[in-house]
Parts: sequence; C-alpha cells; structure tokens
Amino acid sequence: MAVNLASKFSKYVDDAFEHECLLAGAVSNRVEFTGVNEVSVYSVDKMAMNDYNPSGTSRYGSVEELGDRVQTFRIDRDRSFTGSIDEGNAQDQYNVKDASARLHVQIRDVVIPEVESYVFGKWVYGAGKVAGGAAPTADTILGLIQAGASYMNNHHVPKRGRSIFIAETYAAMLPNLANLTYLERLGSEALSENRLPRVAGFDVRVVPDGDMPENVYFILQHKDACPFVQKLAKYKIQKDPMGIDGNVIEGRVRYWAGVLAEKCDGVYVYCASGSVQAAPTFGGSGSTVSLTAEGADIYYTVDGSDPRYSASREQVSSGGSVTLADGQVLRAYACSDTKYPSAVVEKEV
Repeated sequence: MAVNLASKFSKYVDDAFEHECLLAGAVSNRVEFTGVNEVSVYSVDKMAMNDYNPSGTSRYGSVEELGDRVQTFRIDRDRSFTGSIDEGNAQDQYNVKDASARLHVQIRDVVIPEVESYVFGKWVYGAGKVAGGAAPTADTILGLIQAGASYMNNHHVPKRGRSIFIAETYAAMLPNLANLTYLERLGSEALSENRLPRVAGFDVRVVPDGDMPENVYFILQHKDACPFVQKLAKYKIQKDPMGIDGNVIEGRVRYWAGVLAEKCDGVYVYCASGSVQAAPTFGGSGSTVSLTAEGADIYYTVDGSDPRYSASREQVSSGGSVTLADGQVLRAYACSDTKYPSAVVEKEV
C-alpha cells in the first residue's frame, strides 16, 4: 500500500462520512455464549386443552410427557484487522495518522457496517415470512408495510419493540405519502439522524441501498426474535512491538446473530418477486412421499419441528422420498445459493 510522505500536506485527514450503528435497540442478548462457542436453545411443546371430567382418575385429561425441539447456534464470525504506522513516516506526515483516531475510524466505518450486513443477512435467511413482490411505490409502500404488520399481529408478535429496516430509496417515499392514516407524528418532519418517526407501529431505521441484502426492500422485525452476541471485541494499539518502530493497530471481533424458531414470525421480509425459492412439491403414494425442488436443497423434519431451525432436520435430494409412520407430519422447505428460503410445506399420511 502506498505511503505518501508529505512535502507540504494539511494536518486535516479526509475520512469517509461517519457510519451510524443501526442495530442499537433492535436486537436482544438473551442467547448466552459465555465460555462456549455453541449453544442449543430448547422450545418446549404446549399442552392441549381438554374438557374437565369431574370423575375418574384422569380428570384433567390423559397425561403425556412434554416434548421439545432444539435449535443450535454456533459463533460463526471471527474477524480481525491490523495495520502499522511507522514512526519515521508519522514524523514526515505531521503525525496525521494518529493511532487512536485510526482505530476509531476503523471500528466506525469498517467493523460496524460489516456486522450490520451480516445481521441483515441472518434475518433474511431466518425470517418467519419472506414475501416477494413488485418494488414499492409511493402509492403502495404503506400497504406493503401494513401487510407485514398484519402478519405479525396475526401471529401474536408484541407491538412494542418492532422496527423496520428500509432501504433509503423507499424510505424517501414515506414523507410524501398522501394517505397518512397509519403514520404517527410524521406530518412534515424531515429525515433526522437516519430515522423517521414511527410508521405503522415500527421504529424506522433507514439503511443505505447498498447495505441492504440483495433485492430486499425492507425488513420488519421484533427485537426479541433477533438475538445478537458479540462475544469478543478486542482492540489495541501496540507501541514499538518487536521488529517495528512505531504503532501497530490490531482488532478482533467474534460475533453471531440469528432468529429464534419460536419467535420467527417476528421477522418479516419483503423482497423482489423471483428472489424467493419455490417450496418443495409432494408426490408419491401412501406413506411414501417424494419431494421435488429443482436446483435447490430440501430439508425436512417428521418430529413436528420447523426444518428451517431444527437441529433434528434431515436433507433429501430433489426427487427423493421419505417414508412416514402413522401420525407423522412431514414438514419441508427448499433453499439455494441464489434465492431466499422457501416457505414451509406440510403433509400428513
């Protein structure tokens, strides 16, 4: 990398504009990785309601042991950076490369955007609902957001703690909507500090177009559905380490994000039509069920768990078959490298 020694340079350093963290207040820390790099989270079955019988020895109904499902998470990002500022170069450049300032800029403009991009991707691939459709317009955007809000309402997602992460192009449409029925305190307020007032019950967080996952227009989410763990964030400046006259800047970050299976309906994604993988189709006869999804991987479960999150899921090739026992429910979805995961489909024999 070039080092430009100064003949006469300004002490002002031309840095990029500051990147504001968008995740503050939109994620939870309920998944704990202290001392380990893999964690399993249990989801416990609920009990069926019965008619109470005032006589006999099983008055509350037939007693069955509560079952459970397991979702396993692993820390999958371990990232680092390093760079040096030679003492001689620093002297010949008016000491403009202040090590602490360079570290601050690195965290602000490189580390935070990378973490956010990773988190957005995890939300999209783990969302309870990924809806495809046409790009929003000023006339349709409010209805599209409200459709996502209705989905969350119908799945009992709490209204408090919701956020919408929306690409800049489409956020710019919000203040100009003619129908303000669902806009709260919007009026003529301008964009401020990368946020808008609440819209349809969501805190609005505006994301630069290029930082959104590909073909995604907006993400609706509830913070309790979206755990985030930064297990290690270590930054240091070493003065004159062995073999170097000057400062060495180093940093390491280990982090993870995901979507909780039982709360997955707290993440709703609206993206371009054609960006969502088609769900597997069923065939076969009797207890043998074939699954087809050309050009995609198919995962399934027969224990009642959601194959998108379950540690017990199995994979089957397109055209392959699964044999079910009486009472078992086959649940399956498809995913590929080029599209977002399909919805889950079910079949019972």
